Amino acid sequence: MTPVLVYSLLVLLLSPLPATWADDAVAPAAPAGAGPPQPQILDLGGGRFRIGSVEVDKPQRTFTVPGRLNLREGPLEYLAAVRHGYKLYETLVELDCDAYEFNVACLLIGLDRANGSLPKMHFDPQPVKGDPVQVTIEWQQDGATKQMSAEQLIKGFDKVPNVAQGSWVYTGSTILKDGTYLAQHAGPVIGFVHDPAPIIEHSVGVGQGGYGVMSPATDLLPAKGTPMRVRVQAIAK
Repeated sequence: MTPVLVYSLLVLLLSPLPATWADDAVAPAAPAGAGPPQPQILDLGGGRFRIGSVEVDKPQRTFTVPGRLNLREGPLEYLAAVRHGYKLYETLVELDCDAYEFNVACLLIGLDRANGSLPKMHFDPQPVKGDPVQVTIEWQQDGATKQMSAEQLIKGFDKVPNVAQGSWVYTGSTILKDGTYLAQHAGPVIGFVHDPAPIIEHSVGVGQGGYGVMSPATDLLPAKGTPMRVRVQAIAK
């Protein structure tokens, strides 16, 4: 099995942004000899791919990313961030991938950034749109696989008004005027307070009442550092 570089997916990553996205976002042309690193995509056959440590099942429209529990207490604004991401101090799970790998996995399972609308600012109260996904987190506990929805692992999530009417959606993150991919620069790839950086956001802004409103559901979580896998499943509209 030979690794292949799928340039067309990276062209999509740098494709023009909808006009509703952040005001400082543009559709930059990658300078000659520059641009984002091209993730290696290993074709495993049968519609399955590996991008770094990310495993994609294209027919099932799902992918999983390994990582670890990053926080068991304290304020949260993000569900998952890339390895060594700047925003890990307020993120539940640290993933063993970068934002480019995560985004290419989203593209492979058929998520389309053209359907997305990003938050224009941090704590943007307006709902955001995008292709819907389900996010679950799994880990090994007492010899068995424990699996829970992302919502269950964030304390207070179920008390947010109208949250049941929303869902996790693919927004694709923001590309700044200088070509910076904000998800990679800041680190978060799945968020819920509404922020222009994450690649996946919750359509209903969660935890916008002030810093520290949302926190880990400590009673449901294992020890800090426990290996985990985040699973993203595309939902049919």
